Amino acid sequence: MPAASLQIIYDGECPVCDAYFRMHRLKEIGLQVRMTDAREHPELVRDYASRGIDLNRDFVLRLGETEYAGSEAMFVLARLGSRNSLFRRMNAAIFRSRFISKALYPALRQGRLALLHMLGRPPIRVDNANT
Repeated sequence: MPAASLQIIYDGECPVCDAYFRMHRLKEIGLQVRMTDAREHPELVRDYASRGIDLNRDFVLRLGETEYAGSEAMFVLARLGSRNSLFRRMNAAIFRSRFISKALYPALRQGRLALLHMLGRPPIRVDNANT
């Protein structure tokens, strides 16, 4: 049986995002994982923007043919696979509830934006897709 396909579309210049996804160790639970830096794919930025998803605010998780964004993506990610590490157990305990994911996600988003600002990293530009 082939491994499930998972794609994460995110801001590759965010060190916290990068560390968060790597700590999940999704390949270890049999998922084929593709990390996609939105900054390198302006066509994706434009496509998601046209559907009301701002990749400066949210990451997107594609699991097979289904897409999740923001707090819903975090909720789904927390429910994937085994709890074989302390990080995965803690993450699942916090984000396995849609209510808690929705409640905490805005604060995490603001922290991420503040970090990127402190690091001098500009937001992802939607109009990059036209170049």
